[in-house]
Amino acid sequence: MKGDRLVKYSFLSIIGVFVLFIIPFILLQLQFDVSLLSKEGILADQSFIIAVKNTLAFMLVFIPIVVILGFVLAYLTEYYKFSMIVQMIIILPIVLPALSVSGFFKEIMYTFFYQKLGSIGFLGVIFIWASTGYAYLIMLISLKSRNVSIEQAALLDGASQFKVLFKIILPLHSNALVLSIILSIYNSLRIFKYTYAIFGEIPKLELLTIQNYLYIKLKKFHPDVLVVSADIFLIIILVMLLVVISWGNHRNKKLIK
Repeated sequence: MKGDRLVKYSFLSIIGVFVLFIIPFILLQLQFDVSLLSKEGILADQSFIIAVKNTLAFMLVFIPIVVILGFVLAYLTEYYKFSMIVQMIIILPIVLPALSVSGFFKEIMYTFFYQKLGSIGFLGVIFIWASTGYAYLIMLISLKSRNVSIEQAALLDGASQFKVLFKIILPLHSNALVLSIILSIYNSLRIFKYTYAIFGEIPKLELLTIQNYLYIKLKKFHPDVLVVSADIFLIIILVMLLVVISWGNHRNKKLIK
């Protein structure tokens, strides 16, 4: 695509983002009610507190599992040559529709995982199964583009495979890890689709996430509560992203030194 055409299509995309997302978000901020941040406001809403706790617990537990599992599978694929069939099995869940995944877990896996792992654990299993393929692909692409001579030189100097993994491979692929974490954060927000498909519009409190909470407030048309709760959640997500990006930049600076 020529440069002028690329600029034109990019400009149209930017306009679309502004019209559909950014401008409505700014207009909604006009309805921001500071009084809802008091102890008598949204902070007194037990369902909001539970939704935030469930969401943070879910993200802090299962995002690292997805990223680590994606890296381990990519590492094993690259160094121990997984067959194409095994690779397809790992990647397949990311192309399946959410309703198909939800139906599979609701009809076949619900009783076992829900009783053994609890509500958040059950959602975590769905998240791991549906999202590991993204982290796997990112890490696999990064590993395939690596400079093998660095690892070979370290092995010839007497370094163990374990030391090469933690001192060379992981630091050199920290950018891919950061991208995997960011994408996993995004995918964790999509768990709402699965809870909606399996448990309906209003799930039990133990299954309530912030996305469910926002959906309920939108459906009941409480724009003031919706704006305040959405802003709080947005701040939490931005803080998480800043921490991840800062860690990535710190790793890059150490590599340059």
